[in-house]
Amino acid sequence: MFGFKKKEKKPLLIKTKDIFQIIKSDYDDDSAFTLIEFICDNQHYLMGSCVHPPEAEERKENIIFIFQDNVYRTFEEFEKMSYIGSTKVSELEQPVEIVRAGIVGNDTLLKTPWGDKRLADRAVNKDS
Repeated sequence: MFGFKKKEKKPLLIKTKDIFQIIKSDYDDDSAFTLIEFICDNQHYLMGSCVHPPEAEERKENIIFIFQDNVYRTFEEFEKMSYIGSTKVSELEQPVEIVRAGIVGNDTLLKTPWGDKRLADRAVNKDS
């Protein structure tokens, strides 16, 4: 009658090289990016950076990088050693779908991945 329709959530699609640039920029500013969950080839992946131990001061010396179950102490090692199949995650050609962003511990701080403006600004589908 009124034509109300539930708004469909548009997925956030982004290139992984852009995600790595944001993570690196945060690290250079002594900040942790937090974690994101994304889908690539129908598989879910967890990636990002966080402060370790959690109660430590947020500065480079306390930031670790995570890809899946692997933990890296430097950004360079994280970028060099994170692979999906035989391709470095930072060099994937196809965009990935961000499922969750702003993950700290077991909590997701953002209701939608579009809530992270830096990710949204680099989305390949931001105008569609």
